[in-house]
Amino acid sequence: MIAENVLQHSTRGMDILYRHLPKDIFEKAAEDLLSNEIDRNILLFTGFASEGKQETDGPVGTYFLAKALYRLGYYPVIISDFHCKGYFDQAEQNFETLIVPMKGFGQAFMYSKIIETYNPVALVSVERPGRSDDGDYRNWKGDIINGENAPLDMFFEQEIDILTIGIGDGGNEIGMGKYKSLLKEHLHYDAPCDVATDHCLIGTTSNWASYGFIAALDKNYLPKDNEIVDYYDFITGKGAVDGITGLKGRTHDGFALQKSFELLQKLRSKY
Repeated sequence: MIAENVLQHSTRGMDILYRHLPKDIFEKAAEDLLSNEIDRNILLFTGFASEGKQETDGPVGTYFLAKALYRLGYYPVIISDFHCKGYFDQAEQNFETLIVPMKGFGQAFMYSKIIETYNPVALVSVERPGRSDDGDYRNWKGDIINGENAPLDMFFEQEIDILTIGIGDGGNEIGMGKYKSLLKEHLHYDAPCDVATDHCLIGTTSNWASYGFIAALDKNYLPKDNEIVDYYDFITGKGAVDGITGLKGRTHDGFALQKSFELLQKLRSKY
């Protein structure tokens, strides 16, 4: 199964969580998404900033997932806040990007209007913070980071009949509310994300989980190694850093790109 590959080298317990989940979570999510008619919008949400710095994990997976969805016949619209401004301008297909304000009294209304305007067939979140049941947002260490990221989890709390998919790697991201009780019981998380999605895909990193999702959709649309190198250079040039080390470079969550290349080779050859 794809999940077993993207959970290699797991350091945050997602491999333990997976023992209590259906083994085909990636395949089922892809099947549900592909059941929707093409020529429709799909909204992608990403960006996780802590201490004012945007992480490399998340935007990379989102960018290549957007490219794959476009090639499949959908129209991806990427939504984030100012931390990711300009991160998707390199997109060859000219993906539309919305940079929403950090806060505002009319935020919930604005989000509902965006849904109404784009009429998407799916909402997909990649490494985006989601609030816990106490209302706080947390980083991978459990530190409260309220106000550092726009509350895009509100999109997933709208009363809408749209497929929702979350992608994460630590329990604090949008979608992890689906596994809240499991995270508390088996990983002893005190305050996991409370925002659930129809499908929640997990990996050692969210970029790797995104690659797994692409493989489940169509492995022919997995990114090439040189494309990944170019995109890392592009976003680190805009200030993105490794979320674990805090350093700029071709790494995410402490993993050098060679590990990503090895994973991608497995995904290309197996699926």
